[in-house]
Parts: sequence; structure tokens; C-alpha cells
Amino acid sequence: MPRKPKRQSKGFNPLKAVVIACLSLLLLMVVALLIAKSSVDNWLRGEGFRDLVINKASAAMSSRILLSEMKWQGSEVYADQFQAIGYEGAPFAELNLDGVRVKTGGVKAGAFRVPAAYVNRLDLEFSERRAKAPRESEVINLEASDGPAVPDWLKRFLPNRAEVDEISVGSTQISVIDSADESVFLLKGASGTITPDFTTQIWEIGMKGGTVQVPNQEEVVIRELAMRWKRSDLFIDRCALSVFGDGSVTAAGEIGFGEDGVFDLDLDLASIDVDDLVEGEWSERLDGIVEGPVKVTGKPGAFIYEGELRVKEAAAKSIPVLALIAEYTRNEQFKQLVFSEAKTGFKREGEVVELNDLVLQSDGLVRVEGDITILGESLEGICRVGVTPGTLRWIPGAERQVFTESKDGFLWAPMNLTGTVSEPREDLSGRLIAAAGEEILKGLPEGVLKEVYKFLPTSPGGESTAPDTSDLIEQAKPLLDMLSPFLKRP
Repeated sequence: MPRKPKRQSKGFNPLKAVVIACLSLLLLMVVALLIAKSSVDNWLRGEGFRDLVINKASAAMSSRILLSEMKWQGSEVYADQFQAIGYEGAPFAELNLDGVRVKTGGVKAGAFRVPAAYVNRLDLEFSERRAKAPRESEVINLEASDGPAVPDWLKRFLPNRAEVDEISVGSTQISVIDSADESVFLLKGASGTITPDFTTQIWEIGMKGGTVQVPNQEEVVIRELAMRWKRSDLFIDRCALSVFGDGSVTAAGEIGFGEDGVFDLDLDLASIDVDDLVEGEWSERLDGIVEGPVKVTGKPGAFIYEGELRVKEAAAKSIPVLALIAEYTRNEQFKQLVFSEAKTGFKREGEVVELNDLVLQSDGLVRVEGDITILGESLEGICRVGVTPGTLRWIPGAERQVFTESKDGFLWAPMNLTGTVSEPREDLSGRLIAAAGEEILKGLPEGVLKEVYKFLPTSPGGESTAPDTSDLIEQAKPLLDMLSPFLKRP
């Protein structure tokens, strides 16, 4: 019986050994990564990560940080409250975030990635109130925190910084409180987004809605707001506000909230009704729509406003001197003037308001130029009133004694303003009455003259004179009634 051939044993296959070794190594690496990921995830959900957040935030914000328990659900983490109380040198006094929800993107290149974060309410306060800086021993030591020590091999997988793409805020309140503990600036109710850059420490902020309040000013509504915040400085790139209903203000500039912080804003007013800017009887006497540039500088509570205001569709009525001119010129247009040009430069500092280069012109009738100073309620000004030639021909002596300067197509007369904002007084009416009376008296018989002088105001020396106040209108009314038959008629 033939014998079966003997099988030859296979030799060692190095390629197969390499493949098996590589697969084993790959498996070990996968297992190691899974273990590392699991360890990192466990660390993120433990006190270690919370301590890191507190430590890093405290150093970045120079603040004492209070952070409520962090609750994880999938890739999202939620905290009821985050609070930062500023130390001396911090850019703010206090920051409160209510209802913080963070969508995480894991750890990459040593950074804890946050694609999106949501905050129900943000409350930021700038004031002189500051917390006492902690001693070094009070600072959180991550190595000595509660819980098991972090293995050295795991440390290189743990984040040492955070990268946040965008923070959405449901409602915002930003307040500035002065040394007297009074609010000098309050922004509230706005919603928007914040894009922080922890490297440059510049936070880009976009908001809409809400209101802004400053002392002694009307509340304004925010339509759009784009700004950048770096420590104690706020740079406003674009701001659109609604004021007084249909009015609008656009603004750009810088606000400093530091110890020497000041406001430096350029505003542009549009579609603001005159009635919203003036008070008392003037709101009934003036009409029009205000527009123009305004610059705001100074510190909160001591702002300086200056610029130029123009009034479209401007009109004036029930102005005493104009009513007088209308009565004796028999021209009803003077009772309610429509201005083709109405503008003034202005500066307001404290209770002092200066109107400079004031111009009011009604084509074919009158032009007023001058400067006016208002101190509280007191009024003082020097103006020039110009009328077209022939306008006052029915008032005896007006063009010969009062409106004596001819320039730019008008006959001009000076007019001094005194009194108060609610009850202004001028001297032009009195001079017109005196001139009319003097002109008529020249042609009256001597017997009539003696009766007329009884109605004229007299000086302490006994001579007839015309006081430079609007009271003369009432004082001379009996005289005008007596002389009315002699006034020229059109």
C-alpha cells in the first residue's frame, strides 16, 4: 500500500504578522480614544470642568464668579444662573446671566467649542461698586479640587480655553449708575446676538427692540443697534432709534464707562415734531418738523448738546409782534406765518441753551435773524427783523423811524428779547406804537395833543417815552383807539 505524502509545515509569514499587529494597535488606539473621550466627557460633566469655567472666567473678567449647577442633556448643558461681580479694575460692576443654555461642539485643539449659546436675560451694570479682590489662597486650584485627580495622560485632551461662535440673548438690561447711586443711562428690553472674541477681548453686539432712558429726556425705542464692546469702552457702529412716535434718531460714536469715561456721539435727527421739543405756549405757537445733526459729549449727568436744527413746514402763529403788525398792516398773513426757511445752531450745557445764527424767513413778508440765550426759564436775545419794502406802509413812521436799514431786499429793525420762555417780551412792538403815535401827533391840533399825552407813558422826568417792553401794547391801547381814525387805510 503506497504511503501518503507528508505535509510540509508552513513557514512564518511576516506580512501577516504586521497586519495583525497593525490591527491590534489600531484597536488599542480606538479603545484608548474611546476611553479618553469617555473620560473627557465624564470630566466635562463633573466638578472639574465647572471649576475650570469659574477659574478662566474669573481671570478673564477680573471678577468673582458664581455659577449654578451645570445640567447636561446630550450635547447641551444648562445653568440657571451665571454671575460675575467685578473686582477693582474690572470693566463692569456686575454681570448676571439667567437661564444659560450652551450647545457644545466637543474639544478641539485644546479649546472647548461652543457653536451656539442662549441666554434668557442679560443684566449688565456699570458703576463704582466693586468687590474686594480675593487672596491668592482663595483662588480655585484645579489640581486640588474635589474628586479624583486628573491623570497626566488625560490632561492633554482637556480644554484650556473656550471658543464661542455666538450668544443669543432674549432680553437685555444695561445700566450706568453714577457716584450718587442714581441711574444716568438705562437700556432695557432689547434682544439680539453677541459674538465674543476672547483673544482680542472685543465683543460684537447686535440688538433690536427695547428702550433707552437718560435723565430728563424722553424714552426712545431701539430699532437697530450694532456695537463693539472692549472692557470699559463701547463703540457704536450703527444705531437707529424711534423717538416721540414718528421721530427717528440715528447715531454713531463711542461711550466710555471707565473712571474718566465720557460720551462722544454723533446723532442725526429726523421727522421730530416741534411740539415734542418745546413747552408751554410755544407748543401752540410753533409748528413744523425738526431735523439736523446733533453732537453729544461729556459725562453722564453733564452732557453737552450742540449742532444745527432745521425745521421743515415751519409755521408760527399768535406771536405778539406779528399780531400787531398784522393788525395795523391789515395783512392777515402775519397772524400765521409759513416759513420757507427756519434753522438755528444751538448749544445746551446744563440749564443754558444758546441759539445762534437763528434764521426765520417767510418769502415776500419777513425775515428774522439773531442769537438767543435761555437760562432755565429766563430769556434774552438780540435779533434783527426784516420786512419787505411797503409791507409797513400803513403804520405811520414804521419805515422812517423803526425799519431804517435796507439790505438784501428787506428793511431791518433791531429787536431785543427778554422775559421768560413761557412769556417772552420784545421791544419792537413798543417802538412801532411810539413811532406811529409820534408821526400822527405831529399833525394834530394843539388841543387834541394835550389830551393825547395823557395816555402816553412818561419817564421819571415827566417826558413822554416808550418803554421797551410788550406791556406798552396794553398801556397804549387807549391811545391807539383814539388815533385809529388817523391811521392810514389801504
